[in-house]
Amino acid sequence: MASALQSQLAQIAAKSTNSLDLKAQKKAHSQSLIFEPRVAATQDLDTIYQICHEGFQELCQLDVRFMSFARSIFSEQSKQEDRTQMTAAQNSELDFALEDFLGLVGAKLLLKPAQKAVEWLVRRFKVHEQNTLCLLLTFLPYHTTPMFPTLLSILPSSAPPALKFLRPYTQSLASPPRHTIVYSAAHNQAFFSALNSYVLRVTRKGHHYHALISFWAATITEAIATMLDQSRSGRREVQIQSEEDVLLRVLPVLNEGLSMRKVPEFRVGCYMVLTVLATKASLKDNILTAMMEAVTSGWTQDTSHAGLICLSVLAQRRQTVALPERVLEALLAIKGLGDDLLTLHKQYTVERLALGLVLGIVEAHGTVGNRGRLLMVRTILEAQLMREALVSTAVQRIILAAQNTGAVANNEFDIQGQLADLILRLADSSQIGDVIQKTIKDSSIGIEQLESKLQAVIRTGGEARASPSEDTGMTDADQPKATESFEAASSQIPTRTAYEVSFLSHSTSYVFGSLCHAFLLASPSPSNVKTFSDSLVLRKHLAMSEPLFFSFFTRIWCGDYPAIARVAAVVTVSDYFKDEKTTSDVQALLPYVVYALADPSQKVRKAAMELVLALATSYTKLEEESEKRRNRSIWGHDNIYGQGEQTKNVSWLTTEETAKFIEDVLVPALEECVLDATYISRHLADALNGSKHVKLTKSAQKEIKTSLRVAILCSISSHIINSPLYAVKLRLLAILNQVGKVGSTSRTKVLLPLLVSERGRRADGLRESCDGEHVDQSLFMAEIVGIVSAADRDGVHILQSIIEEETQSRSSTLVSAASQRIQFIWPSMKADLQMSLARTLLTLAADSSATTSDEDRQSDAVEILRNVPLSTSILLSFLEDLPALSDNVHEKPSAAKRRRTSHGHVESVDGPDKQVLMVSIRKVTLVLELIEASKPERHPQLLKGLFHAIGDLQHCRSQSGAESGYLQTLALGSLRAIVEKVKTSPKIPFDRSAVRTDLLIDCVRTTASPQVQHAALLLVSSLASVTSEVVLHSVMPVFTFMGANLLRQDDEYSAHVIAQTIDSVIPPLVDSLRKQKGDPVAGASELLLSFVAAFEHIPSHRRFRLFHSLVNKLGSDDFLFALLVMLADKYPSNKKVTQFAVDLASRYSAETQLKTVGKYLDVVLDLLEAKPSISEKLLAIGNEESQSAESVAANLLPLLAQILTAERLNEKSVKILRQSDPDAERLRETYSLLIEQVLTLSEKVKTHIKLHMACGQILHALLSLLSMQEFIRSLESLLERTDEEVRRNVLRSLEHRVKIDKSGDRASQEACVGFLPRLTSVVENSRDPVLKHIAVACIDLIAEKYGKKNVDAVASAARVISGDSCLGATDSRLRIMALLCLTSAIEVVGEAIIPVIPQALQTSVEHLELSMREDEEDPRLHNAVYSFMGALLLYVPWIVTGAYLDQLLTTSYESANADMGESCGESRIEALRLIAKQTDAKECFAALERTWTNAMAEGPQAVREHLEILSLAIEKQPKSVIGRTSSILSGLFLKFFDLRRIQLTPRTEESYEDDEIEAVEDAVNEVAMKMIYKLNDATFRPVFMKFLDWATATSSKKDAKTRLYRQTTWYSFLHSFFETLKSIVTSYAGFVTDSAVEILRSDALKDETAKILWRRVLQTLHSAFEHDQDEFWQSPSHFTSISVPLLAQLNHAASVPMAPEVIPTITELAVAADSPDHHREMNATILKHMRSDSVAVRLAAVQCEQSLTDRLGEEWLALLPEMLPYISQLQEDDDETVERETQRWIVKIEGILGESLDAMLQ
Repeated sequence: MASALQSQLAQIAAKSTNSLDLKAQKKAHSQSLIFEPRVAATQDLDTIYQICHEGFQELCQLDVRFMSFARSIFSEQSKQEDRTQMTAAQNSELDFALEDFLGLVGAKLLLKPAQKAVEWLVRRFKVHEQNTLCLLLTFLPYHTTPMFPTLLSILPSSAPPALKFLRPYTQSLASPPRHTIVYSAAHNQAFFSALNSYVLRVTRKGHHYHALISFWAATITEAIATMLDQSRSGRREVQIQSEEDVLLRVLPVLNEGLSMRKVPEFRVGCYMVLTVLATKASLKDNILTAMMEAVTSGWTQDTSHAGLICLSVLAQRRQTVALPERVLEALLAIKGLGDDLLTLHKQYTVERLALGLVLGIVEAHGTVGNRGRLLMVRTILEAQLMREALVSTAVQRIILAAQNTGAVANNEFDIQGQLADLILRLADSSQIGDVIQKTIKDSSIGIEQLESKLQAVIRTGGEARASPSEDTGMTDADQPKATESFEAASSQIPTRTAYEVSFLSHSTSYVFGSLCHAFLLASPSPSNVKTFSDSLVLRKHLAMSEPLFFSFFTRIWCGDYPAIARVAAVVTVSDYFKDEKTTSDVQALLPYVVYALADPSQKVRKAAMELVLALATSYTKLEEESEKRRNRSIWGHDNIYGQGEQTKNVSWLTTEETAKFIEDVLVPALEECVLDATYISRHLADALNGSKHVKLTKSAQKEIKTSLRVAILCSISSHIINSPLYAVKLRLLAILNQVGKVGSTSRTKVLLPLLVSERGRRADGLRESCDGEHVDQSLFMAEIVGIVSAADRDGVHILQSIIEEETQSRSSTLVSAASQRIQFIWPSMKADLQMSLARTLLTLAADSSATTSDEDRQSDAVEILRNVPLSTSILLSFLEDLPALSDNVHEKPSAAKRRRTSHGHVESVDGPDKQVLMVSIRKVTLVLELIEASKPERHPQLLKGLFHAIGDLQHCRSQSGAESGYLQTLALGSLRAIVEKVKTSPKIPFDRSAVRTDLLIDCVRTTASPQVQHAALLLVSSLASVTSEVVLHSVMPVFTFMGANLLRQDDEYSAHVIAQTIDSVIPPLVDSLRKQKGDPVAGASELLLSFVAAFEHIPSHRRFRLFHSLVNKLGSDDFLFALLVMLADKYPSNKKVTQFAVDLASRYSAETQLKTVGKYLDVVLDLLEAKPSISEKLLAIGNEESQSAESVAANLLPLLAQILTAERLNEKSVKILRQSDPDAERLRETYSLLIEQVLTLSEKVKTHIKLHMACGQILHALLSLLSMQEFIRSLESLLERTDEEVRRNVLRSLEHRVKIDKSGDRASQEACVGFLPRLTSVVENSRDPVLKHIAVACIDLIAEKYGKKNVDAVASAARVISGDSCLGATDSRLRIMALLCLTSAIEVVGEAIIPVIPQALQTSVEHLELSMREDEEDPRLHNAVYSFMGALLLYVPWIVTGAYLDQLLTTSYESANADMGESCGESRIEALRLIAKQTDAKECFAALERTWTNAMAEGPQAVREHLEILSLAIEKQPKSVIGRTSSILSGLFLKFFDLRRIQLTPRTEESYEDDEIEAVEDAVNEVAMKMIYKLNDATFRPVFMKFLDWATATSSKKDAKTRLYRQTTWYSFLHSFFETLKSIVTSYAGFVTDSAVEILRSDALKDETAKILWRRVLQTLHSAFEHDQDEFWQSPSHFTSISVPLLAQLNHAASVPMAPEVIPTITELAVAADSPDHHREMNATILKHMRSDSVAVRLAAVQCEQSLTDRLGEEWLALLPEMLPYISQLQEDDDETVERETQRWIVKIEGILGESLDAMLQ
């Protein structure tokens, strides 16, 4: 575990800024978002600040909120701020500002200015390190963009835990997919919390934007769904707990999010989360209720739709149907709630929400009546938003509410009446009528009670079927109840009216409500209806003279009342005309009769038919009485619509006209009208239009006169205008709006006053009128504006004025309808009217001075312009009237001057100029958008005007410096559409003089907008096909721009633009160049240079496709070589470019590639001329800065060799050359010309070595293209040339071909082997060692691959190679190659090589010695010799014997001593190992014995290799062979054993070091063990005794040293012997005991050499004791002989340490001599040493006893009584160390015995 100090140091190191590490500082400085690291590393802070501050200023122009940062993080002072020098408080304040800026700039991160601004935060304030989390969360919504991996590349390795999911993508620099982010949000709580906190913080400050909110909503919603899915596993308790945990994490976020009313998008995102929670989690009703209240709390018009979706889901999950009060209030406050529910019903389940809404409205209606809400209930129920069961529930609740509500007399809209009316209408509904009636029938509701309570008769389905006529009678059971209800209501009716003369008057009626209520009660009963019609208040007897009676019933059947009431009203009037005499002209009823004929109810229409027939009969009777109908008084003439102007303005028919209208128009259509409610509309419209305009209906075959049609039109129109009933207006307008012009009268003319009137009404008044009659206001307004026809100028002007009006009280519905009408009639309008209206609309749409309240009129004008087809003349006028933007801006100073005069403030335009400029920009924008939407290809006349607009935009940009990319893109797109259409339809008129290519080029070169650049280039591409002569004069700057900018882009659209430009511009350009007198390649050089210069910047994955397309369009045969030349010249040392060029060339045919190579060579040849031509154009040579021609040629030539050696070219060439067709002949001719070209070039540059070699490589590559047979045939003639370099390249080609040849066909093999004599001739006769070397290499390859086919030819070649001309040559490389070739030959020919060996072997040994000469070492030659020797030993080992073997070994020892490197050592050892494995054992051992002295003389490495040979030989040979050669081996080992003596007697500078001697002895012992393993006891024992005699042989005193050294080596062997073979050889210890005792008793410690022997003896004894398993040392004779001298070694404690050797050996002896007597004897001797005068001896004795106690335990402590006196005495020893060790000994004893020794010691 790390200490506190280590932890602190680790923390300091982690936070260290590497202030002294310059390399780390440079790396940190190079981290950038927009620059390459190598570029960023070279930038200083001033440069960075200037670049980033420009981006910041552009941001301030886009959003003034950025201005607040101008004085802080983007001030000049910020360059001096260093976070490492700031306090914690200052850093905290800085973090706040930085994170505030990041939150604001997130919305614009895709813009370059924003990226530049963030770059300053990275480079200056290190936000990627200090504010990593905030920075990542800012960029995370754009994780799919290319800039996100760049951000990952600069992140620190220690990212916050919340971002750990990005680590794999940080390493691979890839964008994380969306599912990874969602997974992390679901499983990483830190990331989930961080994302929510960040979004809340940004939104709270008002910096939110769509990308962030949508990313957050989608991610969090899916993450929460995942978390809730995972929480469903486990026990129920665990699931509940998991769901609660999720809610606790989410609800605080939602609570704060839903409180942000001004951020609709965020609220919608919260709705999404709530929806997921409701559907995935098991929530209780109280939580769902709280959620619903939170949804509706503070919602707005923008969020109500999404809120309704959320509410519908929440309502579906609640058990309780009733909506919370606050939720209900919020729902009812929404305008158009019913329509919203209908829309949602198509995609979502809203039935429970709809039911709750219905129940809430009904419950609330009991206290506060609201007819509009009941209308919503009816709409919801009839729309069938709910299942039948839920509809039944709603109906039951409505009925219950109606029963519990009291009636209010004389009130037209009392609550009970409203509910009753609702129930009646629902029962009468065609959509759910059956469900309502079934509900009433099946329920427990008393129908009689309900009818009595509601004072109405509710007819169920059964009753309706039982009744013969719904309109004429009632059952007997119902009669009394209906009568009773009617009588109660009729008693409230007054007997007379005070002022009313007509119920169609525009003034308010005070009795109509009570009359209507009574009539509704009476309507089911004919008798009650009769009673009601006879009531005094209606004055039936005055029906022909005043309109009161008829107008009441007219208003009933035209009102929104039940069908039964409408039928009763029509029948009442019909009965009157049947029963009473008609004395007046009742033409005023006819419009209302027409209305009844169009009633949705068939019964009403049938009753209306009876009324028409009755009227027809009445008018017929008048004729029969011979009375003039036109002189009859007109009913209601003076007061039908009251006493005001409305009645006076009615246009009346004559009585005759009325009769004809009835007889000729209405009567013929009655039957069809009864069957089809829409028939009367078509019939009447056809009748009024006449046969000239339409084909008359079947019932209108009799055409009426024009005068009558005009009269009818005027009459009905006047009633429409003056009638107070909007339902009547709507239905009759729908009829008349189908009528065009009748005679000289148009419907627009007669109905226009209505439009004028309604236009002047206030919006709220109009809405109240329509709502009062349940008329759809939008439909009504549509019919009102439908009055206007395309030909009516006044009407169109009124529509125009409606849109232009600025009054706030105008009806938005009317404006919308007017807008739609203009769009509808626009195609039929006259051109001048279109022009006038379009200009007005454009002015209105472009007006920027409008207030907020009038913004809608602008949008209406824009909508009209966008939706109507604009003619060419209109669009031209728009373009001609465009303001010149450049006139409204002042010329901007230069960039340098701006930098000098700028004070860090963003420039702005103030005053009138700004207002004018804004209007101009808006107008230009709108016009260009309209042109784009109008399919500009249909208007080629706009070409000139569009170019003029582009010119003005460019001029404005040059003056102000402000980009207008969007406008330019619009104009350019429209121009391109026109040009594209001209391309496909050449007959379209096209003004070529209007084309301004210079403007397009200026757009491309000067704008910073990629979109403008793309659009301009695409337009240039299109123009190139239409008017190439205009484009081609200015096309080169386009490609210059593409090379500098566009080619560097890495998006699909840029790639498309480039492809289009290449495809369209280059073909005509090439055609134009060919038509000119000059070289087309020279003419296109600038184009090619643009692409070549941009090569490095083009995205790597797009390069090939781009250049391939470029070459294809230019023509590969003519231009490929030029492109390759430029690439090679521009990037001479770039391997990637070279490979690219090779791959590009490989895509073309073999013939094209060879022709390209030929033209390429022509360029090189031309380059080397005194006056170059084509090369000067392509390579731009001749100026002062250009390289010399030779240097350029040296850069060009290597590419040719790469192209010619490409595998694809080889495959294509071989495939063609196998054939005998013209293609093969052409290829051969091209091939021959190429060889001549190469040879010519080679001759020309022979004095330039580098170029000459490059030519050789090209020639070699060329030759490699031929098949082997053809290739070898061509070599013969080429080898006859005198140019040695050519000959070398020819043979190199052969070498390469043989090396890569994999065909293995017989012809190729025979050709190669047959060429060997020619190669040997070169070896014998040539004086060029390089050529010889290549020839020998070829022989080597041929022998290796095909030598088995002709062994004699290979042997013959080997003889030449082993001769003086090759192996005996002085050139080292040639010798090496010769040796390698001979090695291959030996492998091929085997014993056939024997004639060559004597000479070759001797020469090779000489070369080996030569390779090791001091200062002339040649490792390659050294290795080659050993390769040759290895081959001999492997294939003919019996040749290498005797002197050859001795010479090889001796030389190898010298090599080992020379230390020529690892490779030389490996080759040598590999060969020496073959000696051990391949040669005869006896021969090998004898050679090793003969060369031992040489090996020892060359040093330890040679000795080790010598021993390795012996070791391998022993391992390889069987036991029998080792046994037979044991005498040789024993003699060899005695020589090995004597190495110590030889090296140390006397010791010189050449002698081995002690560690080297020990290493050799260890190696000898190891080999000896391998030998012993293969010998049996009978064979080994004599060998052992021989070794023993050698080591212990007596000698004179002067040879004492010799004996000492030998014994040291001997005991080293014995230690290894006993340690390795263990108990197997324990008995051999008896042979060495005497020698060991003698050494121990001698003065063994007199010097260091003796001490070494003494230690080895002890080590040997230790091993012998340790591995005794045969009780060898228990024998008294063996024990006694060794124990005494061994224990006596304790006396030497003062001179040598006892612990390493003596004490462990004594301990092992005690273990081996497992006997109490032996132990007692040893203990007594040790105890005696405890009383020695020497402290060291006493201490050694105590330590020995400790060791014995540890090892033997209780067995040794049996001798404790003998020890106690000594222990007691030692406790008081004079030496503290002895006392301490004694105490340790006591502790060990007590630990073993388990009791204290204190009592024993006292």
